[in-house]
Amino acid sequence: MENITKYSLIILLSFLFSCQGNKSNYTAKPAKTAGNPETDLLEVNTVAYHLNDSTTQIFVEIKNENLIYKRPDTTVAFYTEIKIAYRLLSERYSKKVLDSGSYIIYDRSEETMQPKSLHSDFNIKAFTGNNYHLEISALDINKKTKYDKGLNVNKRNLFGNQSFLISSNNNISFNHTFLKDEYVSVQFSNPAITQVTVDCFFKEFNVALPPFSTKAADELKYKPDSEFVLPLSSHRFFLTMPEKGFYHVKPDAKSLEGLTLYTYDETFPGVSNSDEMINCTRYIMNREEFETCKNAEDKKAAIDNFWLNIGGSNERAKELLKRYYNRVKSANKNFSSYTQGWKTDRGMIYIVFGEPTTIYYNRKSQTWVYGNEANPAVLRFIFDKTQNPFSDNDFMLERSVFYKEAWYNAVDYWRQGNIYLDNRR
Repeated sequence: MENITKYSLIILLSFLFSCQGNKSNYTAKPAKTAGNPETDLLEVNTVAYHLNDSTTQIFVEIKNENLIYKRPDTTVAFYTEIKIAYRLLSERYSKKVLDSGSYIIYDRSEETMQPKSLHSDFNIKAFTGNNYHLEISALDINKKTKYDKGLNVNKRNLFGNQSFLISSNNNISFNHTFLKDEYVSVQFSNPAITQVTVDCFFKEFNVALPPFSTKAADELKYKPDSEFVLPLSSHRFFLTMPEKGFYHVKPDAKSLEGLTLYTYDETFPGVSNSDEMINCTRYIMNREEFETCKNAEDKKAAIDNFWLNIGGSNERAKELLKRYYNRVKSANKNFSSYTQGWKTDRGMIYIVFGEPTTIYYNRKSQTWVYGNEANPAVLRFIFDKTQNPFSDNDFMLERSVFYKEAWYNAVDYWRQGNIYLDNRR
């Protein structure tokens, strides 16, 4: 039990390890993280900031943990090269390219490589009144691997998230999640913004219902717990983040359009503590197990015992625990909106079923396919995009009683000590 307790703490902290160069071929191996062992792809983060009616600035961040650094001989340092290429489209999968370009990022490292982020930026021609889809690829030239990322560029909303550039500790923020009491700088270029109303929300949202549930989900109502107004004398203002919940910043008090900033624990998108470990494991627990863990005097020992019981051994329990909470972390990174990604419909399906075989996108929905589409028993989940003032990343599952058997099969697979990977079986 001691071993599994130590291991779970390690993965939750997502500790980055540095590594030494391989002197036989002069290649420095990438610095790996315990946070995402299921992939060795680059981690690329992007954010868009509208400078004016025709130009949008794109900021790019690349984590170096999975980059390959090489050196030509023993007398010089290690180097990496990343090629950034981008294409601006009117919509996803459009064949008409509106803007494009590419450039190279270089980085140098000593023999002991330190985990860090590489930053760059470029401008695109994007005009007010339109929505765009930006395709960005990052190619690790040494490793010959490429990561593709899509970014919606929304210039229809005059006061949306992309009308603001957020920074903290003098660093641009590539997400809108912060720690309690963190001091956040908000920059904008729109001269029409002369004051903002800050609505404060502290509600805890419920966990997603099973995909076969016919119970109505919680209705999202715009009802702030409190608010305050900030008159502005420059193109920048500052906020101190609340202990929990989020701020919704509105330049126009009569409109719900605005910027949303969230308070999460410092381990986010990872799991923060034993309580959250128990809560996000609810998807594969029965009611009795969940109540036992929630009411346990030693909650850390209780959740470890749950994984040990279904794993049957320390080693198997470690692997199950690692893979499950890595999916939670990925769900938080990719599906968070006004609540943590693991609580959302897409987060629930991703955690239990794993990565889909295929995803189909359109403007209003996503369809996740598990298995061979030629098979009549192929599993499809349809998520409809919902409109809310806090995020454009909110999707709701079209629930059906026909998912009941597939859901329980997947849950049972986990509970038998296996990692459910439907698309790879």
